[in-house]
Amino acid sequence: MKNTLDCSIVRDMLPLFVENLTSEDSNNAIHRHLEQCESCRKYLENIQKPIDCPTVPKKEIDYMRKVKHSFKQRAYILSGVITIFCIILIAIFLRLFIIGTPIFIGDAPINYEWNYDMDSKVYWIHGTIEGANTSARIKIYEDNKNNQIKIKIYEIMPSVFYPNNQFSVKIPWNGEADIVWQGKESQQVITRSQFLNLSISEFQKGDYQNIVDLYDVNGAAMIKKLYDNATEVSSKALMSFDEEKYDKYFIISFPLTTGIYSGWIRDDKESQKEVIDERVFLYQEDGQYYFYKQGQHLKKISEDDMNTILDYIKTKKIS
Repeated sequence: MKNTLDCSIVRDMLPLFVENLTSEDSNNAIHRHLEQCESCRKYLENIQKPIDCPTVPKKEIDYMRKVKHSFKQRAYILSGVITIFCIILIAIFLRLFIIGTPIFIGDAPINYEWNYDMDSKVYWIHGTIEGANTSARIKIYEDNKNNQIKIKIYEIMPSVFYPNNQFSVKIPWNGEADIVWQGKESQQVITRSQFLNLSISEFQKGDYQNIVDLYDVNGAAMIKKLYDNATEVSSKALMSFDEEKYDKYFIISFPLTTGIYSGWIRDDKESQKEVIDERVFLYQEDGQYYFYKQGQHLKKISEDDMNTILDYIKTKKIS
């Protein structure tokens, strides 16, 4: 068969021919052309020869490997430095704005007030760190070993999390554990379980005896109401009670459910604020019964109300 393909067409098809990408008819036509055309046969031989790539000297390869390894090491070191720097920044941020620095007892003046709701059994504390340009954070944890609920105060930088130097906390409390401010080594008691008891002591012929001491919300409210409704008979507040004048009287201590503290939270006596005597004395003089409380006007109580209190004492008296 006569060869009908031009050399230019064959040479265009040879790269596909070498890769076995041409059809069977095209292959037959190319073979016939190559049998008759020496120039195209040489062209085919040339494109089938392997391409000789220049050989890179071993020294250059080793050098490039060292450079690559050095870059990797530097990248690792840089990433490590950046990571450590970020960790330090995060730690500083947490320390300044979230965790804070604990204020140990005696470090700062603390003003606070507290209330206890005997019905819901919730103890509430609200206060401020005076003279501080920082914010305050409260941490509460239980110390079962010492039967305590401990409170720690932390100073932190103002932020959206803790915007000012005020602190407020509500603690579920059934009166069974002491609540204390905890410092590094020392602590100060805020309240004890016995502070919630209604306590009545009797003084008779030079002898004191605690005759009622119990947690009784209704009983405390009843006696407190009798005291509040008693008639004032003095024109000015009395500052002291002459305990030696009377042979018999009662001392009533109501549950301590509210209070205010202003000053340094410390253990030494010099730093403590003067504690106002909250006891109520109940005594008889010239056939009349009176309530006396330091700093308050003297109050007169009726005989019926006195009998109500005596009946309560008889019912709740410690056996």
